[in-house]
Amino acid sequence: MVRRRIFGRPVLTPVEARQGFPDRPVLAILVASTLLICVALGAVWLMA
Repeated sequence: MVRRRIFGRPVLTPVEARQGFPDRPVLAILVASTLLICVALGAVWLMA
């Protein structure tokens, strides 16, 4: 839980300070990787 100082700045615990937002949304990475796998499997299927 984030506590606030007198000036309104958050006071974080060491665990909270290390946690950050991911650079890219996880859902976008999952969708992109699934599409790449489908394309790779489709290419292998067409060549066989």
